[in-house]
Amino acid sequence: MAASLTGGTAAASTGCSAGSSADTVGISPTYTLGGGALGCVGTVDAHYDPAVLFGGQNPTIWVRPEFTFVPSPFQSVYCGVDVTVHWQNLDTGASGTFPQIPVPLGDNTPLSPTDGPWVPLTAPTGLGRIEVRIDTNFPHVPGRGTFVVS
Repeated sequence: MAASLTGGTAAASTGCSAGSSADTVGISPTYTLGGGALGCVGTVDAHYDPAVLFGGQNPTIWVRPEFTFVPSPFQSVYCGVDVTVHWQNLDTGASGTFPQIPVPLGDNTPLSPTDGPWVPLTAPTGLGRIEVRIDTNFPHVPGRGTFVVS
């Protein structure tokens, strides 16, 4: 199924935040280990806001990393994962994974809140009730959510 990542990590400077409109739907965090730094753990936070689409009519899932790790002169000052979002339209039965190539998300703020932007991911889900699952390339507990595209 054709899916797209529109923009890149730098392109998501829309000022989007998890509470940007009354219709925002939270998606549970993905709790994950990460790579780059020793002892790298954190979350991939996500939400769907029907009022803030990115590049077209397809729904946009906004994702952002938040990792905690202890910096060391002998290791990277970066912690990250590759993210994919799996979706299923509960009304039509259509499903897919986007983007087709996982998106790298990372955090280079070891012991403080992330300074990373919200990254937009879009998929051709069609109209209806959409269930999503957010996975990473490291051991994780996936984030999940359901929202309506109308």
